[in-house]
Order: sequence, then structure tokens, then C-alpha cells
Amino acid sequence: MLTNPIINDILSAILLSIFSYQTYFRMKAIKTRLRQFDHWRRGWMSNLEPTLYRLINNNRLSQKALVEKPDVKSILIVRNNKRIGNMYFLIPFVRQIRAQYPDAKLTLMLNQPWQGEVFANMGVDEIVYSHFSFKEIVSCLKSVFTLRKNDYDLIVAPYRSTGDAVLVSVLASKNKVAEHHLGSDVAFTHTFQKDDDLHHTALTSLYLIKALGNTLILPVAHQIELSQEEITAGQDAMAGLYSGEDRVCAFFRGARGAKQLSNAEWTDILNKFEQESERPIKWVEILSPDITSPLKPDYATYSNKNMRILASFLKNTDGFICCDTGPLHLADAADVKCYGLYNKTDPRTFGVIGAQSVNITDFNTPSKGHNELLEAL
Repeated sequence: MLTNPIINDILSAILLSIFSYQTYFRMKAIKTRLRQFDHWRRGWMSNLEPTLYRLINNNRLSQKALVEKPDVKSILIVRNNKRIGNMYFLIPFVRQIRAQYPDAKLTLMLNQPWQGEVFANMGVDEIVYSHFSFKEIVSCLKSVFTLRKNDYDLIVAPYRSTGDAVLVSVLASKNKVAEHHLGSDVAFTHTFQKDDDLHHTALTSLYLIKALGNTLILPVAHQIELSQEEITAGQDAMAGLYSGEDRVCAFFRGARGAKQLSNAEWTDILNKFEQESERPIKWVEILSPDITSPLKPDYATYSNKNMRILASFLKNTDGFICCDTGPLHLADAADVKCYGLYNKTDPRTFGVIGAQSVNITDFNTPSKGHNELLEAL
């Protein structure tokens, strides 16, 4: 590390710009030549990463020994991914850290302000936003240089990410903890090899908590924490929509890319649910800016831009059917009985994990859905 703080700040800004450009370029690389260049650039950057980390690594407080648990008074968890599903997958880690260190100040670094609502009412003391992208490089630099003034006892990056490693490297902490990886180990004081067989994204980083000398609290909690006001809003919304005796099942047709099913496939799936149900089903379709009209004219509909109120509404249904996309994991985190439809992604990695929820890979027999996570645990 360079000891001159001005030079160090300049190098930090340059490196943050390079890596945020890396993220931006990856999203904009559409044409073949740009993709080829991007492939070369990423390979070149991966070889250069350890050297760049060394140039900006802030080891002002770094300790070789792990800080004793009673002495951990300030913690920062760093997660800069923008995907909504990955925010819900982060919940178990945040809840475990909060429970393990109840007296420490817990700060969470996310990418965008909309992500903070996921962790409301969980005992997180502060949420900061990195704005880590080339488009928002000015906001990113302001955020990072503000955080550089803070002293932490423990910084944890639960998931392996180049962007997270860059941000952790420029901050000051006695311990910086992450998964072992040759390319980024130098950015941390302590890295650990994964030592369990849990590969679901929501659970795969919990071994780091054990590596810090803690015992996991079981069962692992993956739920969001709704307020009484939010719970009441969901109940009122359902009461205004339907108050009959039929089963109320909601579904959402939205999904990214190849995960999206055709209308014919959705009609077939819903018909199969009706055939297997002992009671008539009242269908409620969840609409969004991408899906503005129902699959059938006689289906009830519901939409809400507030994701927490949407989750509360879904808690009042008898089930929610959805492909592997953000609303599915929102509902699963709200303890809704979810039927996850997996035609492309692996439910062992991205499946629903609630005790009532099931992952369906055979759409011809939805009743044969399963929950690999419960079996593994």
C-alpha cells in the first residue's frame, strides 16, 4: 500500500473507475466485436487485479488475528449486486450476523437505494449505497471516500465479486473477511475455503460466519420483516378484491429471457393446478409495467409498486406461482406458499426455500414439486 493518502485516493478513484467501467461495458457489449474486446479486457483485468489491490489496499487497521467476538463493535457487510433476487438471498447472512453480534453497529453496503427496503425492521443500524457503476462514478466516489473516514472492526463480503473486493480494499478495518480466491485474496485480511455442501445462493456464504468462530442459529431465517401497518395493508387489499370461499392463488408471468413461459404454457400449467385442486381456484394475476393485462379477461388482477405491500398481499393467498424471478423470491421471503417454475435455472442454487414452498421442474405434474433445501438441511 502507498502511504501517501492523496496518491492513494487518486489510485482508488482510478481503480474504481476501471472496475465500474468493467460492469458498464459488460452490460453494453452487444455487437460481436465489442463482445470479443470485452472478453479480452476481462481476462487482462483478472491478471492485473492482485497488483491493483495492492496499490490501493487500505491496511491502516489490519490485524493478522481475528478480532475477539466481544470486541467486534462495528461491522460492514458489502454486497453490490443489482439483482432483486440476490437481495432476498442475502437476508439469511444479514440475520445471522445481526444475531451473532447483537451489540455491534451493523452497516450494510448495497448498490442502489431501492434495495434498502428489503432489510427494513431487521436491526440493521445503517444502510449505505455505493452506486457502483460507470454511469454513477461520481456518486460512487463520493460514497467511498466518505466511508474511508470510518474505522470498522469487521468487514465481510459474503459473495465473491470483483466490485466488492475493490470497495473492501480501500476501506479501513481490523478484519476483512471473504471467500478464498487467488485473484482477490490480497484485498482481505482473512479468506476461507468453503467447507460445507450448501450451494443454494441464500446459504452458500453462511460458512464464513462459522469461520469467524460462531455457531449458526438454526433454523436459518430467510424472511423479510413486515410491519403491522404493511400486514394490515395487504389484508385490506385482499379483502377488497375477494372474500369468497374458493382457494385464492396468484401468479406472475414475468421473467427474464429464456425463463419466460408462453401464454399457452401458462394456460396449461394453471389448468393442471385446477385439475389437482380439491376446491375451485380464484385466480389473481399480478400485473407489472411489462405485463399490463391478464391472461384471461375473467381473472382478477393486482399490482403494487411497493414490493413490501405486494409481499403482504401475497401472504393472504393460498399460493403463488411464478418463474425464477424477483417476485418469486420476494414472496418466498414473506413465507408465502410458493410454486417456483424452473425451466432453465437450477433450483438447487436458486430455488424457493420456505417450508411451504416447492420447486417445480416437471410442468406436467406440478404436484410433484420438491424442496431440495429442506431435504439438504
